[in-house]
Amino acid sequence: MNQIIQEKFIPQQLLHFLAGRRCCQAFPCTFRTTDHQVFINSARALGLRSLCVFNNGLTIKVFKQACRHYLEEPKVLALSSTTIMNMFTLLSRASLMAKDLEICPDYMGLGEVEIEVPQLAVQLPLSQIQPAMPRFKTESQRNILRSFPGYSSTPEVLNSIYSHRVVAFNADLYWDKSVYIPLILLDDCEQKKTGLRIMCIERDQIIAIHNSQRMAQFFVEEVGNTVGIDVPQSTIISPSTQIIYSTAKQFLRSMVSHNSEKFQNISHFVVNDVHHHEPFTDILLGELRDALNKSLNFRIILLSQLASPTKYINFFGEGAELSMERLHLTGPRISYLEDIHSCIALAGIHKGPDIYKDLPQVFRNKNQRNEQMDKCLQVYEELGTDVSIRPFLYAINYELVPINYRHSISGKTAVLIASQLNNARHLRLLLYMGADPYMVDEQHQNAISLAAMKGNSECIDVLNNYSLHGYVVKNAKPEFIDYDLIIDIMYLLATKPEFSPGKCTLRNILIILPSYYHIVKLNYMLLSHCLTENLQEFSIFLLHEDMTKEYVDTIINARSDTVMVVLATEIIESLPLPISFKYEIDTACQRTSVYDSNSYCVYDRYEWVAKDCLFRRQLLLDAEAKDTHCFRLISKNACEVLNETSRPLLQSMQLDKICLLVKLLSPYTVISEYLSFAISAPPLINVHHTVQILKKIEALNDGEEVTWLGCRLLDIPVPCQLGRTLIFGILLRCLDPILTIVSAMVNTDPLGIPFNEDIDQLWDRFTIYIQCRIKNERARLAENQYSDHFIFVRLFQEWHSRMTKKPTTFLCLTDEYDFVLNGLMERVHATRCEIVRALEQANLIHSEGSLSLETINLKSASWPTVKAALTGGMYPNICAVDNERNCLKSAYSVNVHLHPNTVLRDFLEPFTKSAQKFRTPWIVCSKQKNHIVYASVVVPMAVALFAGSSHLRSSQVCDTNPATNDRNVQLFIDEWIWMVMPKSVIELVMKTRQYFFKSYHYLLKYCSQPEMWSRNANYSLLYDTLATAFENEETEAGFQKISEIDYQPFVKITNNYILAVNQNFSWNQEIDDNFDLTQRAAPYDLNTHFVERQFFLLHTKESADDFFLNINEAYIERVLGKFARPIESPNRHIFVILYSKNPDVMLSVSRARTLNGEFTLKEYFRNTIPVYEMLEACATINVNVPNFDGRLISCLIDKRVGKLIMDLFAFRHHWIHKR
Repeated sequence: MNQIIQEKFIPQQLLHFLAGRRCCQAFPCTFRTTDHQVFINSARALGLRSLCVFNNGLTIKVFKQACRHYLEEPKVLALSSTTIMNMFTLLSRASLMAKDLEICPDYMGLGEVEIEVPQLAVQLPLSQIQPAMPRFKTESQRNILRSFPGYSSTPEVLNSIYSHRVVAFNADLYWDKSVYIPLILLDDCEQKKTGLRIMCIERDQIIAIHNSQRMAQFFVEEVGNTVGIDVPQSTIISPSTQIIYSTAKQFLRSMVSHNSEKFQNISHFVVNDVHHHEPFTDILLGELRDALNKSLNFRIILLSQLASPTKYINFFGEGAELSMERLHLTGPRISYLEDIHSCIALAGIHKGPDIYKDLPQVFRNKNQRNEQMDKCLQVYEELGTDVSIRPFLYAINYELVPINYRHSISGKTAVLIASQLNNARHLRLLLYMGADPYMVDEQHQNAISLAAMKGNSECIDVLNNYSLHGYVVKNAKPEFIDYDLIIDIMYLLATKPEFSPGKCTLRNILIILPSYYHIVKLNYMLLSHCLTENLQEFSIFLLHEDMTKEYVDTIINARSDTVMVVLATEIIESLPLPISFKYEIDTACQRTSVYDSNSYCVYDRYEWVAKDCLFRRQLLLDAEAKDTHCFRLISKNACEVLNETSRPLLQSMQLDKICLLVKLLSPYTVISEYLSFAISAPPLINVHHTVQILKKIEALNDGEEVTWLGCRLLDIPVPCQLGRTLIFGILLRCLDPILTIVSAMVNTDPLGIPFNEDIDQLWDRFTIYIQCRIKNERARLAENQYSDHFIFVRLFQEWHSRMTKKPTTFLCLTDEYDFVLNGLMERVHATRCEIVRALEQANLIHSEGSLSLETINLKSASWPTVKAALTGGMYPNICAVDNERNCLKSAYSVNVHLHPNTVLRDFLEPFTKSAQKFRTPWIVCSKQKNHIVYASVVVPMAVALFAGSSHLRSSQVCDTNPATNDRNVQLFIDEWIWMVMPKSVIELVMKTRQYFFKSYHYLLKYCSQPEMWSRNANYSLLYDTLATAFENEETEAGFQKISEIDYQPFVKITNNYILAVNQNFSWNQEIDDNFDLTQRAAPYDLNTHFVERQFFLLHTKESADDFFLNINEAYIERVLGKFARPIESPNRHIFVILYSKNPDVMLSVSRARTLNGEFTLKEYFRNTIPVYEMLEACATINVNVPNFDGRLISCLIDKRVGKLIMDLFAFRHHWIHKR
């Protein structure tokens, strides 16, 4: 038998591996040691490499030659003498004897120990159902009931609900189903004097809050009486509550540990928006089906906007369908991408602010700017690459250089060079931006004749199409939002009478975007065009999944004469609003979180929405209005091939929280088996990989049982790996910077660099600037720490300091970067607050004692300690540098590369050069597929102490030469991480690991018992010693010391900065003395193309901050009012440009206006622009130079100069030039 195993079985297994796709594989060894050498010899004979790994027993790992998982040699761990002394002192204390360091099995959830899941505020079962008592309805309440579109169908709806246990109710958002159904059920029960309790499940938390408050207002009560709410950190329910609004995730969480009683005392389940297949809603539907099979007596009403909800009836195996169609008087007009470009071309709308567009020849004068532009064109002509055209495009967008700029000597334009190079992509881009293909050079050649002479067929086709239609259509991709096209549509709606018959007036417009980042970016662009009066005045409102209730209240309480431009994500499909939209601009794309099972990572993917989603969005337009219009930013051909229905999120998302929840809901069922019965079952490979990762981080044990860690992670609103990072931050007492890093990683990076270099990215005004400038900004924030995570800390710290010191009255615009940064940092701050509340509710943060905020932030200023916490929390996302092969190696990716985003490499720098600067070979990282996006170089000690399992076995320590005392010992932390160190060091490392993880498990088990933690968990000496040791090791490795990280956790900052800015610039909400009182209720019908603008210069010796703090009504009247008031009118607007001397700079642009009898200034833009730029520009365009000498306090200037100054304040990226 031994001979058969050695000669046939082992070689056969290796041949199967060699023929497969895997690059490496682990083979468990038999108990015969002779087989180990046979494995190694057989692998060598087949050209394979092999390694003996000690990880819970001996394992042979076999590698192909191309495998990059294989570590050729173990990484060395050499601790400094100071660190060794500190660790020895720590472990030599009498209380740290070996018997005290033993880890009991129950800490890991092993054996027969029962895990008690922490309880939420709402505990099932609910109180007993009481009969509903009749109540008197006011005439207002009766009118509200009659106003529901389904009021006349109430008997039919009630009959279906009472006749079947399951009813699938199909109607669009206009029916307001999740308020209408509970109201008619409660009204019917009051008449019959029967009891009920309705659980209304909403898709998002903000929708549940909004609908609960609307329902409470109907009963003229506060939330918590008849109507209750149950969402994270906000639970208001009383025994008399009959209608409860919640989310599927929150309700499922409250069901844990109450499986036998979880549906008691609930008579009706109303599950809204089931067609969206929200993951936790799909899990809840499975639980409801199981409850029905147990003959529980309750009713399930599924609310959908699908054309046919048959699949839900089939899923439950019973029930009835009830479909209500909305009568549309006239359908909206739908324009696709081709139609939109045609309309814009026929309308002759100019794209962007370009004062020099009609005077291109003036740029042929000799000056520094023209010399630089000549060099840009020369480089582009020589190279013809995407990178070479970027500086020219940057100058067009941010330096107001004309697209038709001609070379000073050759006379060539960029579009002519693109035609000469036969680069059709660049040619289409330049034509779209307004380039003229008919302009000739010094040889009297234009782009058309040059393409024909050289036979450049691709360019000829593009130019023929341009000659035929007069415009160029961009290749639409879902990942690139064409903001300029949206602005052009706004111009089209505001200026062309065919879109607003009778008056050139905007009506309410809905713009649907894929994410919050896109909303904030478009918000700034719309404000810039509105404040510069290129567009007429309107009010901007935002709607997204993570907004606060103030955003919804603002749009609902807006004045009836307000022209609304609502920027929304897909939440608008589920949020009923009393607003009539006449126009809709639909980007037709969505952002989806996708789990890549090959690289064990999650990334965001932009894709086109399905046809059913487009139809639902189309129904958001006012059905009773005439001439409604829907603009879809997708070609008609692309729209025709879209999927009919959306793909359920459960089939693509990361499943870590789902797996933990379903295991707690059904402890005796295998996770993959449970999920296979879901209405939208996820791929089995995704479930398997997720379970393996959860076992790796010990949220599940080897028997697939939930551990104490898994119970704690369930209540933290971030992915499990980031939640574990927060726990390490609590233990190591550096929570505040970890909070910032985790919050930033779940939001959009304001300094992110796209990886896929594609020319279509050049259409985006925010991302086309030179990428090395972004790298420089990231490098400044990183402070030579070789850490992208440190950038998040510094960026938030600078924003936090600026927001706490900046007066709230200065709600003006600086530039697009600052506005977007403020919007994104506001989300980071809101996420931080949400996480802290969740940690408090999970008992991981206490109000006092060892787990108070003050105590768990004692080491927040120690960046080495923060990196150590990242190492433990982010495991197994750890990479190692292979200096011999000049590559990175990872446990889960064959080929790992550094993303251009990371500061570990300079702009366009090869890895071989970047790796030479790393202080250590270990990197903790976050990946997108096989690219490291965010990384930090960490010391080997952090990896040795915190990576791997919390209960390393002695078998993972390999002593190759036990005969000698002064020798090196190998430590196999897991199947991949392999280190070598002196025997004296390994003993210190293993004992310190054991001591730390004892405190780790003690925290997880007893954090909900403050008296246990305060009495037994005195680990201050351990954490102080570790912090000192990490600082010593970083110094020995050559890391630079940083300035102290500020910690200000108790400073309150409003989460509504963007909301405040938008409200600040809503002029029509203020009383305007220039309009007759009888006209104020009518829509504001002023067309900006008939408005005259006058500009005044105003000199000050103060800074802009001091000026606006110190000015008063008398000063404004004396220096401006007596000159400007006589000429101000509804058709003549006054703008004031503030400047100062020494240095000569322009500081701000304000609008002067008479309100309530007072002449006031409202600041629009603030920045610092050198005066000499205006002097040069005035000489170039041949206008009178304004007087900036300061002798006159105020003076009137040329309107063309004033418009140029305003455009520079509004549309230029100043931060690039300043830094």
